[in-house]
Parts: sequence; structure tokens; C-alpha cells
Amino acid sequence: MSSFRYLGLMLVAVSSLAAAQSLRIDNVNVITMDAPALLENQSVTIRDGKIVQLSDTADAGEAFDGQRIDGQDGYLLPGLAEMHAHIPRLSAGNEAVDEVLRLYLANGIVLARGMLGEPGHLQLRSQLASGERIGPELVTSGPSLNGQSVGSPEQAGKMVRDQQAAGYDFIKLHPGLTRRQYQQAVKQSERVNIPMAGHVSAEVGLDLTLASKQATIDHLDGYARGLIPEDNELRGQDPGFFGAAIAAGIDFSRIDQLARQTAKQGVWNVPTETLMLHTMGDTPLQLMLDWPEMRYMDTATVDRWAEITRSLRTGYSEQQRRRLLAMRQQLLVSLQNHGAGLLLGSDAPQILNVPGFSIHRELQAMVSAGLTPQQALAMGTRNVGQFFGRDDWGMVKPGAPANLLLVVDNPLEDISHTADILGVMRQGRWHDRSELDGWLADIAAAKS
Repeated sequence: MSSFRYLGLMLVAVSSLAAAQSLRIDNVNVITMDAPALLENQSVTIRDGKIVQLSDTADAGEAFDGQRIDGQDGYLLPGLAEMHAHIPRLSAGNEAVDEVLRLYLANGIVLARGMLGEPGHLQLRSQLASGERIGPELVTSGPSLNGQSVGSPEQAGKMVRDQQAAGYDFIKLHPGLTRRQYQQAVKQSERVNIPMAGHVSAEVGLDLTLASKQATIDHLDGYARGLIPEDNELRGQDPGFFGAAIAAGIDFSRIDQLARQTAKQGVWNVPTETLMLHTMGDTPLQLMLDWPEMRYMDTATVDRWAEITRSLRTGYSEQQRRRLLAMRQQLLVSLQNHGAGLLLGSDAPQILNVPGFSIHRELQAMVSAGLTPQQALAMGTRNVGQFFGRDDWGMVKPGAPANLLLVVDNPLEDISHTADILGVMRQGRWHDRSELDGWLADIAAAKS
């Protein structure tokens, strides 16, 4: 599959967002996500929405004709991407949409890949690109192809062509497609040059998905089924929630083989591990409901999340849940070790994942699974640029777009430090801690 065509918007957006502004962030330690990994005591100069220079603060001098920002000896790294995001429909109202967008940006997310789009999101994408609306860069699918929206192979192909013509960035796949429907969607997506991403339908299976070079598999969907041996009685059975129902049949010795196959086919994964940990894990539900970020969600949504979590935890045994989570952790490390692409995404706002805040919990989940902090950060920075075919995105270096996150302490030493934010820059526009706190206070007040 080719890289996403939306990327042309990113450069067009720079001039309008930055308004030809010059800024310099002094007294920062830069995590470049390029070599070398850390540069101490730096000044970073930004002009017209792009990074133009990194230099030692001691040598930068006082003379500068733009805005100067004191980095407070913090750590500057590329802004993050949420590669499995959900954006409210515009029919939900401007306030609901803007709340989610600001929750993302307030947490350092400068790009969101919307995984269930609608026609209004095409307009929203343009508003975000021009700076008319505050929030991350938006990459959006159209309405999903699934077992209910697609009735035939011909209809699957037509939906792909129609969505490409409408201007969506990619095709979202939900479960329920037949092999013939999926194959026709693949054929048409290749013909009109639009990627496909999302779930693995049961009839399609992991082997065909990988062979078709689907751009991303999300939630590690299909891998549990792919790890059931051919002679196991659970082979071909309903997997339940991402494989929980068939966890007893998983053959852990097959994980490396599937990881190598994934890497060979060039298929990327967006694990959304927090979604699984919240629902299948052992963290007490009340503890999660008491997380500070829950104040930014309405009571009805939080109550619904709690009910879904209770249902899933009672629907599967402790042994099933723990075995599924153990498989996923081993698979994540194997995918990393074998060179298969991993991208950061948390499926917010879904089941106890508050937009923006959940991406920091996702980073912590990646490190808990066995990735290093550097590898976890790469999933939301440098890897995203590689996925989109951009060698300047997700790094702090001259020529790169000025998408930046400034935090108090070094996340390479403790990944949880990404959540302690001093400021965020999206393509040259700086939002300091005071402004971010103002957004959050307004959102909390609207929910109280």
C-alpha cells in the first residue's frame, strides 16, 4: 500500500498556523528521536512553522527578533501521534468536537488518525490544517466497511472508490467482511491508491490480511486466531473479545513466526494495549474510575465504560484474560525485535481511555510489555513519519515541522514523564501550561 496522501496538507498548513512567526525555545534538553538521542542545554529556533536551528544555549546569544520561550531546563521531544483516535461527529456540536480536540492537544498529541470518519470530518480536517480550529492534525477515514455496511463484493469496491473520490485519507475496516468482499476492497484500494486499516474479519483471517499488505492492523486483531494450531479444537471458533474466548488454545511458540511474517509483508500494528489492560486486566475498576482525567468525561459515558468493563471481566475467566494479555505482551516484543512496524494508539475515547491522557498510559503499557522508553516514544514520533513516508516528521531537527512537546523530566529514564507537560507546539504555534490548564478547566467545568 502507498503512503497516505493527506501529507500534502501538512506543509500547506504551516504558513497559516505559524503566521510567519519566529520563536526560540531556550534552556532545553532535546530528545531528537534521531542520533544522538539527547542534546543538553539547547536552544531551538523555529521560523514559519519549521525548526531551523539547534544550538547550544550558551552560544545562542541574546539577540533574537522573535518570541523567546524559557524551556526551564525541561526536555523537548517531538509531539506525539494518536494513531487510533475517535473524533465526535460534527452533529454532536462544536463544543463536543472542540473538547476532544483540545484534550488531545493539551496532552502533546499533534496528529490524530480518526478511525471512524464521516463527511463532516473532511471539513474539520481543513479547519485544523488552516488553524481555524485548534487541535491536532487530522487524518481521517470514512464510514467503515463492515458486515452490515457491505452486502456484496461489488458494493465493497464501490465504497472504496467513492471514499477515495470524496477525499478521505484511508479506508476503515470493521469485522464481518467475507473473503470475497475483502479481496475486492483490496483490489479497488490498490487501483485508486488509498490504504486500508483496522480490523481483521474472521473469514478473512490474518494470513490473507498480511498477504494483502493492509496498512495497519489495529488492536492486534486476528493474531490470537492465528496462534491457534490447526489441530486444536478451538481453531476456527468464535474468538470473543480479541481472542479472549480462545486464549486456552494459543500456542506461544508460534509468536515469532507471525512476527517475522508481519515484518516481511510490511504491515504495521497499532496495539491499543490500554483498551485490553483496562478490560482484561486486574486493575480495580474503582481505581480507574477515580483517575483524575475522568473529570473531563460526562457521567453517562463513564458509567457506560464501567458497565462494559464489568461485563467483559465477568464474561471471561481470570485464566483466559491473563493468558490473552501475556500473549499480547510477548507478541509486542517479538514484533519490535523482528522489525515489524509499531504505532502508538489507544482507541480514545473508548472504554476508560480519556482522549490525550490515555496515550501516556499507552506509552507506559508499551514499556511494561518490554519495550524501552526510546522504542515506545518512537511509536508515536519517528515511526509515524516512517509510516507516512516522511523523513522529517517525528524528529527534532532542522527542516522538520515544529511539532513539539516540552516536559519537566526525562522520559527516556521514566516514560511516565511524558505526562508532566510544560507546553505544546503544533507547527509553530506555542501553547504554554497556563493556556493548556485553561482549556482543561473549561472542559471540567462543563462536565460538573
